[in-house]
Amino acid sequence: MRSVLLPVDGSKHAFAAALYLIEFAKLHGSLEVHVVHVEPAPVAWQTQGMAEVEIQRHQAARADIVFKPVHKVLSEAGIRHETYVRQGETAEVIVGLADELGCDSIVMGTRGMGGLAALALGSVTRKVLHLATKPVVCVKAEND
Repeated sequence: MRSVLLPVDGSKHAFAAALYLIEFAKLHGSLEVHVVHVEPAPVAWQTQGMAEVEIQRHQAARADIVFKPVHKVLSEAGIRHETYVRQGETAEVIVGLADELGCDSIVMGTRGMGGLAALALGSVTRKVLHLATKPVVCVKAEND
């Protein structure tokens, strides 16, 4: 792993994936990390009367909250990283961006739901595993 896509959503699992990358870099050398937060496409009734620039500003503010703790630990560890905010179906965006950026792997947090629960709830991790053509490392947070 040298160029990694790290999807984040503000969960402890996504943060655990960032910590995993820090430990990986300590053992195996430098990494280039691309941190992405994917927002769902706005729903018309939820954004009624909002200008596009307002919607984008709102999404950017939410993304900043999600990025802050990950940015902090990656920066403190000396890991070079870029952040991206994208809109759309989460798993498709993650796989597409990893390909677009030329990442050699995806490292992401997972809640570790069982098969039936994941199928019923539509696990993003499961969809990424299905769509990806490159290695995907799934990291579960401790005490979960």
